[in-house]
Amino acid sequence: MNETTIVPLTVDNELYPALIQCFFIICCGYIAGQLNLLTNSHSIGLSRYISNFALPAVIFKNLVDVQFQSVSWQFLTSVLISKSLLFLITILLTYIAERPKNFASMGQYAIMSTQSNDFALILPIIQAVYKQSHPEYSRYIYLIAPISLVILNPIGLILIEIQKRLDNQRKHRERSWSCFQLISNVGGNIARNPIVICTLLGVIFNQLFQQHLPELIDGILTPLAQSFTATALFYLGLTMVGKLNRLHAHLVITVFLLSLLKLVLFPLILRQAVFFLVKPIDGNMNYTLEYSNLGFLYGTAPTAPSVMFYVPESMLGLQTIASTELVVSTLLAGPIILVSAKMINLHTLSVKLTESYEILLTKTAYDVSILSLLCTIIVLIGFCLRHRWFRVSFIHKYTFIFVGLQITLAIWTIIVHHVKQSLSFTMSAIADLGTLFTALATRTWVTSLSIALMFTICHSNEFARRYSWIYHIFGWIVPLSISLVIYFCSLANQQSKDIPELLGAGKLGKLQIILSILLLVLCILINTISLLRIARRTYRLRHDLTDHRSDQNDSNSGTNEVRPLMDDNDEEIEAPFTPKENNSLEGDTQLFRHAILVALLTIDAVICVSVLLWLLLSRDRDGIYYEIQFLDTVLLYGQGIVTFLVFALDADLLVPISRKMMKVFYCFRFNQIRSRNQNKNDETLDFECRIRPEFLHHTSLNQSSESIFNGNEFCEWLIAHNYIENELLARAYIQKLRNDQQIICLNQNIDDESDFLTNWYAFSK
Repeated sequence: MNETTIVPLTVDNELYPALIQCFFIICCGYIAGQLNLLTNSHSIGLSRYISNFALPAVIFKNLVDVQFQSVSWQFLTSVLISKSLLFLITILLTYIAERPKNFASMGQYAIMSTQSNDFALILPIIQAVYKQSHPEYSRYIYLIAPISLVILNPIGLILIEIQKRLDNQRKHRERSWSCFQLISNVGGNIARNPIVICTLLGVIFNQLFQQHLPELIDGILTPLAQSFTATALFYLGLTMVGKLNRLHAHLVITVFLLSLLKLVLFPLILRQAVFFLVKPIDGNMNYTLEYSNLGFLYGTAPTAPSVMFYVPESMLGLQTIASTELVVSTLLAGPIILVSAKMINLHTLSVKLTESYEILLTKTAYDVSILSLLCTIIVLIGFCLRHRWFRVSFIHKYTFIFVGLQITLAIWTIIVHHVKQSLSFTMSAIADLGTLFTALATRTWVTSLSIALMFTICHSNEFARRYSWIYHIFGWIVPLSISLVIYFCSLANQQSKDIPELLGAGKLGKLQIILSILLLVLCILINTISLLRIARRTYRLRHDLTDHRSDQNDSNSGTNEVRPLMDDNDEEIEAPFTPKENNSLEGDTQLFRHAILVALLTIDAVICVSVLLWLLLSRDRDGIYYEIQFLDTVLLYGQGIVTFLVFALDADLLVPISRKMMKVFYCFRFNQIRSRNQNKNDETLDFECRIRPEFLHHTSLNQSSESIFNGNEFCEWLIAHNYIENELLARAYIQKLRNDQQIICLNQNIDDESDFLTNWYAFSK
């Protein structure tokens, strides 16, 4: 009997209980936090117990029992190389994209992308998946952990400490610091870490005790080790409370990119590194394949809660990003781990299972298209209500076309799904051609947007308008020409199909795969070059603007150095921004969002190229291939969801839509209920005696100017210090302070009141 025909599509009986157990305990911790059953001090005590007692006991106990002579050091080398490569990629991307340069962001993002939740979450999953076939695989988790703790994390901590000292030096110019002092401080903290100490002791006592822990010590450490998993998962759920209340576009995109690096790119890099370094035994590729699948499954582990401990308390922005990324990566890791664990045992699929999988892909494309259609409709409505965007930046005209293409792709997929079975041969071919063209056109229009962005930012709006024909040629003519070539060549070679048919890949022959790869590679190159030029040009413009402002301040210092920011009668205000400058900043924000959209969809194109290359160069179809193809299908037909996340989560699109909806609700007096609840919360707030003095103290520690503050910063500070529960109530409270003239807006945007948090304020007296 063919062995592949008996491979079940259902998960192993051990996997579902392990996943349910892990996420049930996480939910218990989250519920306990939401109900305030545990306070912040309880959470701190729980984290100290985990990091100082339970986890060191787990590591020491298992390292003593490890048989080092049977360990695959090639696999551990693959993990080291992969983590180091991802660590370096994250630092370089942060260095290129973030302006002004921030070493703390580089170090923290690199740690977040490589520090996995090894022991609490992924270890039970690996034990469940490999319980019958390879029970020894779980020991690698204890050997992998020191790679991040001892080798990579110190580099990130050094970068964070460098930024802290640079910030202190700007405030106190007389202070100086040396590299030796910095490295010695970081090295001392690492050497005193209980986890590092127990790792070294575990290796030493492994040789002393001959890979067997004495019964007396084992009896002491076993209860501590057994308490770790439940306690760590409960603490993870506890730390997730309240972390999604302060979402805005920059935060969402940063967290999404970090999660993408951690959960998608790292498994692919690790799997490929294992293939290169772990050699087959006696020509048996199964040995290499098993380790590559183990590496891929390990790579899907989410970020560990310990990354929160590396962020200094003075860096509120990094704290928000770290906590939100912890929540998002954990939520995204659940389905990714489930699908990976189900797929890694599949080496090939029988014909019957291939048909079932193709039906699953088609159904997935249909479901994602419906959701994408709803998201793109919301984006288009927001664009129409925010018609002034078309005056601020003409790029939105081409974004409008791009979103229209996404709607066309979604509608076409939905229609084809319903009428495919009843179509004739000719109509079926036209349906395939239409699907191919809309898929390619959405890819090429991303590149057209990147070219338009580069022309606009690096040259001028007039220059970008002059060469608008380039966008249309690359966006329409190129995909149409390639689609027609593929279609007519497939008609001439209908009888010869060298590659199995799967959804959207190889359906029209090998030529479709080759031309699609060439087009996508060209799009990726153009997008990457455009984004790099945009990043460099943006930094240069901001640097020049900063120099210009400093020169202006120096020239006017003689007349303004003794003049207060505000007069006592509050009638004259020295506004640091003019309305013209504010419109320019708004246009820059919109261009930034377009650049983020291009970057995200470029990653989608990279995944598509990997699927097509696998399909073209290899006839082996293991479970990882089907998982990557499934991901490519979701990203292709879910482009509208990505567009929605980029443009809508900062309230710039949702606020005008919600305004129209609130007019209906106000007719039913829902606003009275809201105002009563808001007044009840405001009564507990003491602005003059608590909020204002503490916020002034906070700004004096973190900024060079303590008189002026940003609305978003004030909103985040109110929530972080537990004065207000969420962003909605914080916005209402800040609006109340404005109405009562307790804070004064310095750069009022008359055209739009919805985004008042982006304005700059000062206290009235």
